[in-house]
Amino acid sequence: MGENSLSKKLQELLADKMVQSKVNQAIDMLKKDNSDELVKKLEKVDKKELMEKINEFDEEKIKNMKIDKDEIKKKVTQSDLDKLEKLLGKDSKDIMKKVNDFLNS
Repeated sequence: MGENSLSKKLQELLADKMVQSKVNQAIDMLKKDNSDELVKKLEKVDKKELMEKINEFDEEKIKNMKIDKDEIKKKVTQSDLDKLEKLLGKDSKDIMKKVNDFLNS
């Protein structure tokens, strides 16, 4: 395996772990009712860009990113999803539709 190939594999592995970590962090914030911190983070997110990224996801990409959908389903309650919808604000309906589609697929 060439040096560039090894470097690329390491970068992909780190990126996968970072995505899973961010997902877990967001779930923890919802669970701990850390709404203020989560609102601050969500305000910094470009909702249009978020929708574009969400639209890129399919089962294959989620699998490649090592996101454990079953683990997320176990952790997230309907109450958590309702809270997230309120925190997202005006763009919440489209984003929450994608989140629910993901969790129910």
